[in-house]
Amino acid sequence: NEPNGKMAPGHTFTIEPMICEGTAKVLNWNDDWTATTTDGKRTAQFEHTLLITKDGVEALTGKIETSPIQFWERESEVHKGIWLGTTPEARARAAEISNRDA
Repeated sequence: NEPNGKMAPGHTFTIEPMICEGTAKVLNWNDDWTATTTDGKRTAQFEHTLLITKDGVEALTGKIETSPIQFWERESEVHKGIWLGTTPEARARAAEISNRDA
């Protein structure tokens, strides 16, 4: 909840999606940390930390060589394989990991 700024090389940020079985309407607990849905159904939350570089973006929480490739990464119509960022180095690592089982 801070004012908008401009991302620059060296900055990091997180993307934290929540997948909800029911409603996406959030109920924040008094501990100022815990969030649930108002209907109490199951949810899953994960996050990725991204680093802005002079050449693009790199996922700091990306996969490693032994990470399994999930079905949605294999079958995606939007982006085949894993995504580690937009820099040439990140694209090369992603291609190497994505193609290891091919």
